[in-house]
Amino acid sequence: MLTKNQARILQVFAGRITEQFSMREVAKILNKDSSLVRRATLPLIEQGLLSQVKNKQLVLNYRSNHQVLSYIEYLRSKDFLSKPRNKSIGMFAEEIVGTVQEDDFVLLVFGSAVTSEKPGDIDILLIVKDVQQVEPNEKILHNIARNFHSVKFDINVVCFASVYEMLSTRDQLNVMNEILNKHIILHGAETFYRLLTNGRK
Repeated sequence: MLTKNQARILQVFAGRITEQFSMREVAKILNKDSSLVRRATLPLIEQGLLSQVKNKQLVLNYRSNHQVLSYIEYLRSKDFLSKPRNKSIGMFAEEIVGTVQEDDFVLLVFGSAVTSEKPGDIDILLIVKDVQQVEPNEKILHNIARNFHSVKFDINVVCFASVYEMLSTRDQLNVMNEILNKHIILHGAETFYRLLTNGRK
């Protein structure tokens, strides 16, 4: 069971999956006392949720504990959607989740919508299992987006195979590499982390 502080610490790492932080940097981000952050962080390392790399820097261990990470992503999403400016994104996501007929899919928002108070477009990514499902779901999302006149959604739909291909080239500029440090998962967090584990060697 995570404490409130541990959940907040993990949210920092889940929001920036490939980045490394010292305990002092995490304390600064959260505006918390360093000793408090240290006490909360040590069990996270012991449980394998965080990994220690060179110079005692810490990084998220996204290869295991997918249920815990799914809960952390739920907290991040809940916080994001609770902001009045993101109300339309929440309504849009709700409609997509209720309409898309896939067994296993990921829906997320990425880019400037995650970090900016006034983003231009809202970048949306839907990840579906098979390439044959890409085009029909693109149409579904575009149709839903038409109902939101005050928001401009930029729709991206890819299949699992494309995700693996993008993740395998770590240094290449592509959608998957971009979202790792700038995303909010609206649906399918466990699937997202499974794809990440399998695709990022």
